[in-house]
This record gives sequence, C-alpha cells and structure tokens, in this order.
Amino acid sequence: MSEIRQILKKSITRRFTAMMLTLLSLLVAGAAIVLYMNDSAFSQYQTTLKASMEKRVLVEQIVEHTNQIFFRARGYYAFLNPNEYNQLFVEKQKLEQAIAAYKKLPLTSQEQVVVSSIESFQSNFFTNIFPLASGYAKAGDYEALRAFSSSGVNQEVNNLMSYAANYKKQNEQLLLQENRTLFADVISQSQWFVLYIVVVLIFSIWVTRRTTRDIGAPLERLSVEADRFSRGELPHFQDLHRVDEIGNLARSLDYLIRQMKVKEETLMAQNEELQAQQDELMMQQEELQEALAKMEDNERYLQKRNRLIQSLANTLDKQELLQSIIRNIVEVMDADKGVIVLMNTDQDVSSFGVSELGVDQFLRGLDHGPLVRVQETREPYVLVRESTDAERGYQEAYSQTYELYLPVLHADQELVACIVVSRIGRSLSPQEQQMAMGLSKQISLSLDKLAMHEETEKQRQITQDMLDTIQEGVQLVDNNGVTVQVNRTFRELLQFDQCPAGQPLELSGYFRHMDGLICDHQELVAFVKTALSEDGTGGFATHLIELTHPHVRYIQLYAEHLFRDQKKWGTLLVYRDITKEYEIDQMKSEFVSTVSHELRTPLASVLGFAELLLNKELKPERQQRYMTAIYQEAKRLTALINDFLDLQRMESGRQSYEEEQFAIDQLINWPGSIHRPGNRARPSR
Repeated sequence: MSEIRQILKKSITRRFTAMMLTLLSLLVAGAAIVLYMNDSAFSQYQTTLKASMEKRVLVEQIVEHTNQIFFRARGYYAFLNPNEYNQLFVEKQKLEQAIAAYKKLPLTSQEQVVVSSIESFQSNFFTNIFPLASGYAKAGDYEALRAFSSSGVNQEVNNLMSYAANYKKQNEQLLLQENRTLFADVISQSQWFVLYIVVVLIFSIWVTRRTTRDIGAPLERLSVEADRFSRGELPHFQDLHRVDEIGNLARSLDYLIRQMKVKEETLMAQNEELQAQQDELMMQQEELQEALAKMEDNERYLQKRNRLIQSLANTLDKQELLQSIIRNIVEVMDADKGVIVLMNTDQDVSSFGVSELGVDQFLRGLDHGPLVRVQETREPYVLVRESTDAERGYQEAYSQTYELYLPVLHADQELVACIVVSRIGRSLSPQEQQMAMGLSKQISLSLDKLAMHEETEKQRQITQDMLDTIQEGVQLVDNNGVTVQVNRTFRELLQFDQCPAGQPLELSGYFRHMDGLICDHQELVAFVKTALSEDGTGGFATHLIELTHPHVRYIQLYAEHLFRDQKKWGTLLVYRDITKEYEIDQMKSEFVSTVSHELRTPLASVLGFAELLLNKELKPERQQRYMTAIYQEAKRLTALINDFLDLQRMESGRQSYEEEQFAIDQLINWPGSIHRPGNRARPSR
C-alpha cells in the first residue's frame, strides 16, 4: 500500500486519474444498479400487463363465440338453415380454441372454476340442449321450444356475459394497482438515486478539494512568483522539494528565470532590432495590400469588360446585339434593370428587367426627359428619385432609385445611343461612372461595326436586286471554284430553286446538278474549268448548252474575268437563254430551203417555156399557151417573193392584212392545170 502511495505521490496525473477512475466506477455502479432496478420493475409490470390483456381478449372472444353459438342456434331453430347449422359448429371450434388458449395462461382458482363451468356448459349444450331443441324445431313444436328456452338455458349465457363485464372491471383495477405499484417503485428508486447522487457529489467535492490542494495552490504560488518576476523582482519558489510535476515545473521555472536574467540584455537588443524590422514589414505589408486591392479592382473591371466585349463580338443582329449589350451592362454595373435606345429614326430599343409599359413610357419621354441634358452635355447624368411601390416590393421602408443616363458617342461626338441603368437603394460612385464611360466607348465601336455591317448588307442587297433584274443568268465564281453569288434568272434558268442567293456553292455540286439537265455534260465541265483556269490575258469562245429537262432549251454561256489591282479574283459566268433565237434561226433555215425549192419550180418552168419559144418554131396557139404559162409562173414567182416579204414584215411587226373572198377550188386546180400532161412541154437540156 505504501508503494502505491509513493507511486501516486510522484505524479499528479496518476493521483488525479485514480480519483477520476474511482468517481467513474461509483457512477457506473450506481447507474447499473438503478438501471437494473428500473428494468426489473418495468419487466414485471409489462409481464403482468401482457397477461391481463391476453386474458381480457380471450374472455371477450369466449363471450363473443358463445353469443354466436346461441345466435346460430336460434337461427337454425327458426329457419332450419343448414348454413346456420354449419356456422354453429364453426363457432364451437373457435370457442374451443379460445378456451384452450385461455387455459395456457397462468390462472387463478376463480378463473379455473369459470373455465370449468364454461367447458361443462359447452358440453351440456351440444350434448343435451341443442339436440333436444333442434328436435323440437324440426318437429315444428315451437311451444315446447319456447318453454324449453324459458327453463333457464339462456341464464348460463347471461352469467357468462356478466362474468366478462366483471372480469373487465377487475382487469382495469388490476392494471391500476400495477401502475400504482410501479409508480411507488419508481419513487423509491428515485429516492435511492438522489441519495446516491448526494454521495457522489460529496466524493466529487472531496476530489475537487484534493485536486485544488495538490494542483491549484501550487500553481497559484507559481503564478504569484511569475508575477513577481514580471515586475522585475527575484522570485522564490517554495515547491522545489516536491517530486511530482509541480516540483519539476518549479525547478524548470527557477532555471529558466535564471537563464532569462542572464540573457535579458541580449534579448532586449534583439527585440529592438526585431521591432524595427517588424515596423518595416508592416509598412511593406500595407503597401502590398494597397497594391493587391488595386490589382483586384482592376481584375474585376477587366473581367466585366471582357464579358461585355465578348458579348459584343458574338452577333451582328441588331436586336440581339442590343439585348446582349443591355443585359451585360446591367450585370457589369451591378444594376437592377436597364434600357438602351438607338438615336435613329426607328428608335430601336431593348430592355432588361423593364416591362413593355415602362419601355413605352421611356420612349415617350425622350424629347423632354433627362436625355435632353445628356444630348447637350455629352456627359453621364445620375438621376436620384424615390423608388416606386413596384421597385420596393415587400419592403416598407423609404428607398431611392439611382438612374445613370450613359451617352454612347460616335467618333465625331455625335450621340448614337443612350443607356439607362437603375439601382434600387444603392448609389453610383464617380469611379463606376468613369468605368461606364469607358464601356460606352467599346459599345460605340460595336454599334459602328453594326452600322457598317448593315450598310454592307444593304449594298449587297442592292447589288443582288440589280442582278435579279438582269435577263441573263449570272454566276460569280471565286478563284477556288466556289460560287459566291447568283441572281434569280440563274436559279430559275438552271433550276437551282433550293440554292439561296448568298449561299456558297461548290463547283462539284454545280456539276452534279447540271449532269441531269443537259446532254453535253463533259463539254460543259471542260469549258467551265478552262474558263476558270484562264489568267484573263486572252479571250475564249462561248459554249452552247442544250437543256433537256423539263423541256428543251438552248443556253449560251460565256465568261468574263474580274480583276482588282491588276489581279484576277473571280470569274463571272453569264447564261443567256437563246431558245427563241435558236428556233427562229432554224425556222429561217427551213424557210430559206423551202423558198429556194418553191422559187426553183416556177423559174424552171419560165426558163423551159422561154427556151422552147426561142429555139423552136411553134404554132401561134402553142406560143400563146406557153406565153400564158410563162406569165402565170412569173405571177407565181412574184407571189412567192411577196409572201417572203410579208414574212419579213410580220417579223418586224409592220405587216398589214387585206381580207377578200375567192373560190377555193380555183386555188386547188390551178397547180394541176399548169402541170397537166399535154399542156406543158419538157424543157430541153
């Protein structure tokens, strides 16, 4: 025992641990005892409660099944229904099961007597009463049956129901008694637990006092000596003789103080040097923090500016660009809503967070609102006004809305647009206004770019409209063989209905499309490739295209090179529909051939008859007939020449017509009369 005391004396930790373990053991033991007592009481209460409830349920089932037996028996007496008879024995079986389950429970002597009486009643009922009563019912002797029922048979059931009611009351009284017993046990255990807690508290006080005496007082003395040392006095430690941690601490402090006295001057000098270095570092840190804050501000500004610039470069659609500008400027300026309006004739406008009614009100006030001041000063203007009910929302306190009217100026200081952003309950600093002016310059460049794009698009559309008015098909091909522009006549003439005017078309796609439309595809491919590969110094012939689908047409194709700064940059392919000219040429050729044949016939007749008249002596009658033939053929030749001239006049649109009546049979017989055998001599060769 003395050895244990010596071991504990050398260490405060061991002494404190031993006391804590003892206190913990008492707490654990007390808690285990209280828990065991509570568990025993509750287990006994639950066992009693469970048995009482099971008995109560089984008694109710026995009463219920007995009532059902009498109910089914009476039903059978009244109607002699076999179903009632079968249900009677089913209820009998359930009654036997309930009695068997009830007998398995722990029963008192009174409960055993009741169970025996129920079993004897059941046996007597099914052995004597029911057969006799059913016999009366089957015989139709209901007077005897009523007399038999009035003889005390129902009394057994009434006694059983009375017992069930009394048993229920006794069960409730038993449960109440068990609850009181349990409450008394809990109170008793609580009293013991309180007493136990008092003992534990006393022990804790003792442990605390020992701890204070062994640890607190020595530490307080060490603190007093350390305080004396801090005031510059020489400390005197009283616990240097102790062998525990306090003694070690006292000896260490004594040695440390002595060493500190020795090195105090050195430390003071080093402290002064370190203090100077610290002051210098603090100044550098403040400068670095200021520089870092400026860098962070610049970084945030650059991020916002980059987001805005990126949004400006994403589209060339006017409305989409305006929506992107106002959305990003509201985000960059940390505003709640905003509007941008172009100062053109259409007054294009876009908004973010503003209703259509608010936009209409803003447009109506352009000519007499704050925008007039912005137009005159070309400077941003901040309007401070009271927030509306809609802007305050659910806030009831008074608030102000700050609206920044930001001009967007052209290079010549012309106002091209105005941006209005609103902050609800937050002001706009001058730095933010300057930042907004910087952003407005970038927006101005984007609007200039948009204006240039619209002007270019307008000029392109004018050029396209001009090309569409040309009757020849026009196809502009660059040096890479890509079709960059065509006109409407080209699309209609070559059936490029699905090819938009401004959509690029590869040369291979053009050849594939033409392959099914013409009959000389390879010649077209060779001509186009030759035309595109020419350097433009020499000319080349045209090419005739014969379209076969949907109907035959003749297209004349020729090419012209385009130059810029003496350098070829494209080729213009021109398609001219010469179908009518081609058909007229064919008709002229056929007409000339026909006229030549028709002229040859009368001329041959004139020459033949004239030759006969010149070379032979003919009778006057024959000479007269030949002269008449020559005259008629000359008239026929004159009529053919007149017909040819009429055709020429019809082509030029200068033909006049004379209507007269004549006999059609003379016209039919006239050629035959001339060439009838015997009336015409064969000309000599």
